Amino acid sequence: MTGAEDGLRDDQWERVKDLLPGGRKGKRGPRLQNRLFLDAILWFARSGGRWKDLPERFGQSDTIKRRYYRLVDRGVFDQILDRLAQDADLEWLMIDSTIVRAHHRAAGARLTKGGRLPRGWAGLAEA
Repeated sequence: MTGAEDGLRDDQWERVKDLLPGGRKGKRGPRLQNRLFLDAILWFARSGGRWKDLPERFGQSDTIKRRYYRLVDRGVFDQILDRLAQDADLEWLMIDSTIVRAHHRAAGARLTKGGRLPRGWAGLAEA
């Protein structure tokens, strides 16, 4: 891990690291810290925060924002999602009722506006 509890695990990073441009060794070390950048983007996805709310451990928010929009234009994140979808780990997949839509009558709504209640509910309404 990179020090953040909500960052990428090592196995996750290995699957996508070659898709991010930059980050190669220069004379003074890596030019860009790709893993830290991706952790910053995940922080945004999880927190819903604004660019200026980015914690200092990720670097300057303006730099990350600029790089993010450049990579979106180049389709890098589409490639990352395609790669992750090829070998999806569905162990933690969960569907709950907050994303399943039902017809309003399934919840016992009146059949017509101002009309009678369904038969099973009519007795309860009288009581």
